[in-house]
Amino acid sequence: MRIESVPLVLMMTLAAANARAADAIVSTESAPIEYVRVCDAFGAGHFYIPGTETCLKIGGYLRIEAAAGDPNEQDTFPGGGGDSWSTRSRFDLRFDTATDTEFGALATFAEAEIQNDDNGPTSIDMENMYLELGGLRVGYSDTLYTEFTGDAGTTIKDYYDVDYGDFGRTQIRYSYDMGMGFRFALSAEDHSKDNTAFALPNENQGDDNYMPDLVGAVGYAADAFKIRAVGGYDESMKAGALKVRLDRNFGPLDLFAMGGWNTDGDEPNNYARWSGDWALWLGGSFKMTEKATMNASANFDEGGDAEASLNLSYTVVPGFDVTPEINYRNKMDEKSGPDAENWGGVIRFQRNF
Repeated sequence: MRIESVPLVLMMTLAAANARAADAIVSTESAPIEYVRVCDAFGAGHFYIPGTETCLKIGGYLRIEAAAGDPNEQDTFPGGGGDSWSTRSRFDLRFDTATDTEFGALATFAEAEIQNDDNGPTSIDMENMYLELGGLRVGYSDTLYTEFTGDAGTTIKDYYDVDYGDFGRTQIRYSYDMGMGFRFALSAEDHSKDNTAFALPNENQGDDNYMPDLVGAVGYAADAFKIRAVGGYDESMKAGALKVRLDRNFGPLDLFAMGGWNTDGDEPNNYARWSGDWALWLGGSFKMTEKATMNASANFDEGGDAEASLNLSYTVVPGFDVTPEINYRNKMDEKSGPDAENWGGVIRFQRNF
């Protein structure tokens, strides 16, 4: 009896082993493969970070520039360091993240610039580091005073002496879209330890202050028309500035005009970085073909400073642009005198990704 049962036990053992092997094969073949999913909710280029509901976008550009111009006794235009020839290489890397929440999108943005000027030491600069939830922004970015009205055109050298505003600030900002094309924004901004090259007459400039600078902005946008106004109060100077900008589209032609007013024209401040009470920035872009766009800008202030730029931006292939530009500068100060006119030029090669 015992001898006859051996084959039966053996057959049952083999059958169980085969069943386990078959289950293992099925399990292996049906194991899920996790692909990177496209995230359409926050625009092109976003994808879900695997295993999360957070969308990520990675982008930036690589830029090479060479500039040359008339040297003079005070400075060089448009280069620097006592030489009429200047070069720059920059790698810009950007990270966007966004996640849907019950309070709206929770987003972050970080932007780093790795730059080398004239073969000198390479610098790393964080241009942006902030988070947003709904209309609230907290962190480091361009001041609302500059960001809300935008740059002075799309030329490479959009200002030299007629400066349209400060840039990087740690801030708390709130923006609200009121609908029907209207929006407004408020920010409280820290300018302590400001490392910009702009020097203010107040000896306390750059020190920690007991309160932040304040900025308010309001704007309206229609299909072919925009109007934006912004005002900033510099706590350290007890003064400020106002800017108003108008934009108008005429098919292939975009034009803008922006004016600024210093609340104390005798001295500049963080938001009025020009000479005198007022400043004016004019410019436009004309799309000549699908690949070629002409851009122009001209800036003036009450102190007699004047500057202008003209370029042609050409898209060689999608993502790669070449832009040659000519520049004019007439700076009025005690050192340069009334006739310090300079001409220069720059060429830019840029790969966007």
